[in-house]
Amino acid sequence: MTKTDILIVHLNGESVIKNCLESIKKYTKDFDIYILLNGTTDKSEEVINKTYSKSFIFKTDKIIGFAEASNFLAKKAKSDYAVFLNNDTEVSKGWLSEMLKIINKKSNYIACQPKIKSYSDREMFEYAGAAGGFIDKYGYPFCRGRIFDSLEKDKGQYNDEIRVFWGCGVCLVVKRREFLDIGGFDKNFFMYGEETDFCWRANIYGKEIIFCPKSVIYHIGSYSVNKEKINLKKDYLHSRNHILLLIKNYSFTNLVRILPVRLLLEIISAVRFFPNKTIAAIITFFILPFDYIFTYSKKRKEVQSKRKVSDKELEDLKLIYKRSIALDYFLDGKNKFSNLRFK
Repeated sequence: MTKTDILIVHLNGESVIKNCLESIKKYTKDFDIYILLNGTTDKSEEVINKTYSKSFIFKTDKIIGFAEASNFLAKKAKSDYAVFLNNDTEVSKGWLSEMLKIINKKSNYIACQPKIKSYSDREMFEYAGAAGGFIDKYGYPFCRGRIFDSLEKDKGQYNDEIRVFWGCGVCLVVKRREFLDIGGFDKNFFMYGEETDFCWRANIYGKEIIFCPKSVIYHIGSYSVNKEKINLKKDYLHSRNHILLLIKNYSFTNLVRILPVRLLLEIISAVRFFPNKTIAAIITFFILPFDYIFTYSKKRKEVQSKRKVSDKELEDLKLIYKRSIALDYFLDGKNKFSNLRFK
């Protein structure tokens, strides 16, 4: 088995990191663990040292975004392969070896995601990632096994090894040097959407992201997010980041055609989900022009200059859904991936 570095960004939670590390020890061979204590204030470091004393531990005094923290660990790591793994996960037998088998099959495979299931209900897919991610033409992400808040039971319906548009950062194996060469995660995203942005970039650079059905992990979900305290921040980052995805990665022709529609959909969502999404949308619309002028105009230019694959090619490969997933879901009742019409 190829040696792999396991990269974990950890805020707080002694019990979750203990459970995660114990499952890694039980089901993994030939690995190193790199952990960033991201503004941690509890006794997690002591728990880590007791559970797996060989971990490489780094610390920050203040909380930094998941994207920046993950890039930091990827640069500190040494192996050819790295796996980003959330602290609130539990791995199972063969989880890593199965993904490594797949990612080594083709030279242009850059990342691989496992099947992500619910920690509390292990027959169900988990919201983050499920059985591999896609987006619709307006930039709304969805998964095999999860569309918006509708989750499917895992009945083996997604047990095929296929190319997906994006792999989830909850657990994602990457070829480490290639990950860094194409820019890693965008630290300005802070959190939410950074893996989709990375994968979109990888796709238009001619790389591929693969789903591995024989690898299974279990995810608690939103452990590091205090929902009551930072719902507004979460809504803002979701809104802003998924618009920036379009601005960075779409061709000019598609951007001028699609962005106005997406902005309109954001306004509709802001009205529908008053007040938090309304406030988040107002903040997004106010800040977005400054984001573009000072940061994303340059980032867009760089990404587009390296483009090798057109938007149409990605649509033809059924990686980008040509319809609106929101309209299909809310108006037409299509709440399962198998119900979608990719033609």
